[in-house]
Amino acid sequence: MRCQHCGHGVPDDSAFCNRCGYRMSKEVMCDYCHKPMPSTSVFCPHCGKAVSNAMNIASSETASNPAAPGRPQGQTYNEQRRAAQQATRQPANAWQQPVEDDDDDDDNGGGSNFNRNLIIGIVLAVIAIALLSLMRHCNSQENDRLEARADSAAIIADGSQDPVAVLTAELSRNALSDDKAYTGCAVRFASTDPDTPERIVGVTYKDDTDRPFIKVYNLTRDGGGWKTELGQTKYFDGRSIIMDNSSLIADAMNVPRAVSLDGKQYLYFAFLNHLKGAGEGGNGRVTLCLYDVDGKKLNTLTYDGKIRSRTDGRQYVYCRGPLESTNTSERRFLQQEAASIGAIHVATQEEIDAEEQAKAEEEEQKALEGEENADAKWDHDNAENMDKLKEGGEVKMKPTQYDKPIINMKEIKEKLENDRYLVFLDTKGSVVGFNKSSRKYFTIYGGKNGAASGISFNGDNSVHIKTSNGAITYDLVHDKAKSGN
Repeated sequence: MRCQHCGHGVPDDSAFCNRCGYRMSKEVMCDYCHKPMPSTSVFCPHCGKAVSNAMNIASSETASNPAAPGRPQGQTYNEQRRAAQQATRQPANAWQQPVEDDDDDDDNGGGSNFNRNLIIGIVLAVIAIALLSLMRHCNSQENDRLEARADSAAIIADGSQDPVAVLTAELSRNALSDDKAYTGCAVRFASTDPDTPERIVGVTYKDDTDRPFIKVYNLTRDGGGWKTELGQTKYFDGRSIIMDNSSLIADAMNVPRAVSLDGKQYLYFAFLNHLKGAGEGGNGRVTLCLYDVDGKKLNTLTYDGKIRSRTDGRQYVYCRGPLESTNTSERRFLQQEAASIGAIHVATQEEIDAEEQAKAEEEEQKALEGEENADAKWDHDNAENMDKLKEGGEVKMKPTQYDKPIINMKEIKEKLENDRYLVFLDTKGSVVGFNKSSRKYFTIYGGKNGAASGISFNGDNSVHIKTSNGAITYDLVHDKAKSGN
């Protein structure tokens, strides 16, 4: 054997060169077909391509032709390089040799031309030697790079390595990392029988783009390396992607992981994909996924709802259940797993009922907004107070003030006025007041509990109202009412 680094002969089965200490390798990887071959190969025995390792070529030539021209027998690569460097310094002396004057001297003309040709030849030889030295130096660097890459590939191929590191390295080696996506997760699937190779399935994702996406890759053990294949790509237009267990509020032992379901191997993982820019109260989603390793099919289950915050500040999606049906074994599995993800809260029936009631009240209040609905709003807000009036006693009413008129002046039936107030009775049987000081309109009586038929002042600040169901006295200053004749 010869050392790949210095060319020195070493005993067979040596692990390191006994001259320079360089690690010996009996096999290297072909740059073209990526299959192993003897380290002394000049051509690949598998694809026939010329080996780019100049040291191997040099070692092979030296072994087959020790007395090759231009390469002294027994010289190593480093000795040859030093000899070439010395040769590049010698021609400088040639320029210092005196040159005889050949002006008009026919006898000396031949010698002068000979000297000129000699100098030109020496210069060309120097240039050729310099170029050869540069090429050998570049080849040496390339050899070191190839050997380092082979060592790195050997380390990555080790089964003890983190699958995320393997995925990242293989995507880079196969020029599949140009999309600048992040590595989300990777899980190793051990070989279960001789016919099933070891596999790694991993997910990458990209969020800082107009079309966020996830990609699922299949890596299959191929001899000493890995065969890499893109299995699935899924886009999420207008949404952001977050793939970490802290945001999912999930146990890292459960998400992601390898799953066996109905005799098939799956990769289970999950991620957030909220609407871009959404915060508290905005639209959020949590997507759970099962990737069929053999069928290369992606099954998803999505929980969609409003984003809310927990007491510890972390956010979750409040929803009523998944968007998709759960009529398959894959989605039923994902539905069960959703219970262990804290970023998902499926509302209970009690929460749904309370939510519906609050929504109905909100819509009702919204329908009563505006001056045109002043009477209806008063009746709604004072329904319980009117029931109490029937039982007797004095009740604090809930008035609502308006900047604009809440009564049609053409429908006024009666009108009262003193220094502080104007009071109107309209044809519908409702009573409206106007405060001259604050310039505000307000409802005194809505008319739902019996239309008002007459009004009169009862002192300076009270109005006596006659209705079909009895009489009411309303205190304009304190907004209090009591029943009476």
